[in-house]
Amino acid sequence: MNYKIAKADDHWFRENINCQYACPVNTPAMNYIERIVEGDFDASLRLNFMANLFPHILGRICTHPCETACRRGAIDKPISICSLKRSDADFASKNTPPKPINREKTGKRVAIIGSGPSGLAAANDLALKGHDVVIYEALPVAGGMLSVGIPPYRLPRGKISDAVSWIKELGVDIRLNTPIDTDDKFDDLLRGYDAIYIAAGAHKSQMLDIPGEDLLGVMHGVAFMKNTNLGVIKDVPEKVAVIGGGFTAIDCARSSLRLGAKEVSIVYRRTLEEMPAGEIEVSMAEEEGIKIHYLTSPVRIIGGHDKQVTHLECIKNRLGEPDDKGRRRPIPIEGSNFTLPVDTVIAAIGQSPDIGFLSERFRIKVNRWGMPIIDPESFMTIRKGVFAGGDCVTGPRNVIEVIADGRKAARSIHKFLTGQEKQGYRFYYKDQAPVGRMPDYEVTPRQKQDALPMKERWDLNAEVEMGLSKENTFKEAGRCLLCHFNIFIDEKCVLCGGCIDVCPHNCISMISRENVENADALCDEGAIPGDWDAAMVIDEEKCIRCGLCVKRCPVNAITMRRFAYSEE
Repeated sequence: MNYKIAKADDHWFRENINCQYACPVNTPAMNYIERIVEGDFDASLRLNFMANLFPHILGRICTHPCETACRRGAIDKPISICSLKRSDADFASKNTPPKPINREKTGKRVAIIGSGPSGLAAANDLALKGHDVVIYEALPVAGGMLSVGIPPYRLPRGKISDAVSWIKELGVDIRLNTPIDTDDKFDDLLRGYDAIYIAAGAHKSQMLDIPGEDLLGVMHGVAFMKNTNLGVIKDVPEKVAVIGGGFTAIDCARSSLRLGAKEVSIVYRRTLEEMPAGEIEVSMAEEEGIKIHYLTSPVRIIGGHDKQVTHLECIKNRLGEPDDKGRRRPIPIEGSNFTLPVDTVIAAIGQSPDIGFLSERFRIKVNRWGMPIIDPESFMTIRKGVFAGGDCVTGPRNVIEVIADGRKAARSIHKFLTGQEKQGYRFYYKDQAPVGRMPDYEVTPRQKQDALPMKERWDLNAEVEMGLSKENTFKEAGRCLLCHFNIFIDEKCVLCGGCIDVCPHNCISMISRENVENADALCDEGAIPGDWDAAMVIDEEKCIRCGLCVKRCPVNAITMRRFAYSEE
């Protein structure tokens, strides 16, 4: 086997600091977790705010791709990065973003259509760059799907209003109840602003396309959650069936319980393994008494003489070959039909954008689903100065991804308006060892969040997930493997093998120099003397940064240093 010499650059960053690279906004999870271990929640929260304006929100609802990428998952379970983000906001002495200084006004005006997470993120960054920003929101509240798509028992409304207030303090004008839904209104924006960002979200429900969908008592998930969150729906009948397996379906089902339903079922055509909703949400739904019918598809909705829903006819499935997205296709099992007695059917099988105002006369190309076609790098449509991002371009995605769209679009808009852009990054190492490592961190289990007792959950506004306690926050943060610290062995090494003896995960090996590609580079860097035939190598994937090798080395040839980067 041949070994390659790794250099600390952008490629190394992607390969080794998996959590940060997996995050769409590149949140430096390892850095803010390090601050938690040191007990400095304020510094940790500041690092979160540098990546996005919503740590207090994302700590509750993020789908945390960082955790999927976390190397700790190869040992037992990944670090609960999302919960630690929430702990920052819960335990910091001041949970507001730092005040901007020396903002010079550019005189440029930007209109943003939609005040959801993508629009708010773009507005924040553009305002910080000195542009005048106006957000046009069709709903009576700001926040988009944060406010009308997610129930308050998962995301308290005060957390959304906090973020909106911070953005308003930057001078952003948010105009509620102001839809941009006609040619004339869009024309006005084109004439009155230097750039436009379309972030209208995906607020239109997909239809079931089965018999009985027009019966009384049939609702659609997006509309149901919107009307529930706006206080239009205050109660539901006793028996509710929800069709779908995503977050919206789970939210509809759990909200129905809180609105008075006695029996709530979810009908999902695949298995738990393929279910798009998060593991925690699914388990809590089942814990609250919701029955999930897996491998089941609706066939028709049955009503009585008054056209009111009475039953939902379903059919059982088996999974066949994967579809074009890699998910196994459900195949109906002939003769397996059955009916569920229901008073209400809520279809939550997907949603799409509603931006019909983008007519051809505006010279903005759309795809066959009516979504604007953009340049994937700049987020600009084919019409100069008109940008688009978020759910209205791709269909529904998770919050962190659309926030990333908003931030990237803001950078492109700023470049379009001023010609300025970031130059890139500088990568380097600091002579700094980790501090505050807890004993037995490598065997400490993942810590669980506290949850509201079952008897107290039935208020729609009662937050169920309570976050990590401060004690468990420290324990969880202490589990981090600190992938941004690395072990270095220099020319003082005498090849005694002591580091090999103490390494608990067999990360260090002594190999023949001929097995190292470009071994001369090791000599140039002072890693090994030029006349040696052997070299010490470290497997970064296995290393848990315990530091035992550093302590064991008799000649102080081994050091642990912190990888860092900065914008140039």
